[in-house]
Amino acid sequence: MTGKFITLTLLLFCAAPSLRSQDVTTPQRAFEAVIAGGYAHYIAPYGVPISIDRAGAAMSLQLNWRPEHRLRIGLETGWTTMYSYHLTDIETSFGKTDADLRVTAVPLLVVFSMPIMRSLELYAGTGGYFVRSHAASFASTTDVTTFSQGWAAGVSWEAFSGASWGMGTRVGWYRATEMGDAVVTLQLLLRLDFFHY
Repeated sequence: MTGKFITLTLLLFCAAPSLRSQDVTTPQRAFEAVIAGGYAHYIAPYGVPISIDRAGAAMSLQLNWRPEHRLRIGLETGWTTMYSYHLTDIETSFGKTDADLRVTAVPLLVVFSMPIMRSLELYAGTGGYFVRSHAASFASTTDVTTFSQGWAAGVSWEAFSGASWGMGTRVGWYRATEMGDAVVTLQLLLRLDFFHY
């Protein structure tokens, strides 16, 4: 599944020049929503000598104000998998058990973006992450949520666009600095202008 998604995204990059819709002038001033979803890969080192699953999913929502000039500002939130693992038949003082841990994060970021070409845009944001750890063992579960400062940066490419919409892909790097967690994401995106003036 991961390989198919990456292949589809790469094809979107390669086909962009020939598949691009007719040249439509985008309104200069607008409020826009950017919805994205796709693959996330955990890239931070993990200090415990166990095998972790670094692959997961990532979804995001940006609400941006696009003024007359190039610099845009907005808010971003969403949900991303950090990592998970599953251990079987662990010996403890209470007996044997299986153990599961899944770590996810919800970003809350102020983001700044700027187009550097007609279809290529850089973005960066700062704020924090609500990092949730869900652990299960001995038929019981524990949920712990902590807040970590963090940042994000990335690049987006619109392969198709119209007067009030755009479709493409984006690559992002999300880091929760206090926890040392970081993921790289590869997502398909949809941009919609819900108000322009």
